[in-house]
Amino acid sequence: MADYLFVPQSVLAKWSEQGRIAVDGNVLTILGDNKHFALTSAVRFLKMEAGDDTAGLLQKVKTTDALKQMGAEHYMESVILGESAYQVQQGFLADANALRRAAAASTPAAPAPKKAAAPAAPGASPPAAPAAEGEKKPGEPDLLAQFLLDNLQ
Repeated sequence: MADYLFVPQSVLAKWSEQGRIAVDGNVLTILGDNKHFALTSAVRFLKMEAGDDTAGLLQKVKTTDALKQMGAEHYMESVILGESAYQVQQGFLADANALRRAAAASTPAAPAPKKAAAPAAPGASPPAAPAAEGEKKPGEPDLLAQFLLDNLQ
């Protein structure tokens, strides 16, 4: 499953009105599960309004920062890049991993209480190593994907 999922602005507005989510700044919270996801402003390229798709943007999603770097002009539901004009859908990319990384970086890890290790039984496999900081925690991107699938109409 992708680490980023595109969520249209209209869908977020509908879910917010229904009380399913809360958005605070760039953080989306699914209220029923109390899961948090970082949001980045983005657009999905839907169709050509004029010119040719020489940049290969149709059916792609780009952040508004990426549009600026490309030299594209974005206004409402239109993007102009060179001689090409596109109709776009405004929305956000949701990134669960960015929030996890930020939380790990901003909170110092408390030292774990030391426990005496029990001797290993003969033939027993060694205990699993703890996940390294920054590793992908399974399930959160999948949870957002499932929420989107369940609630998109």
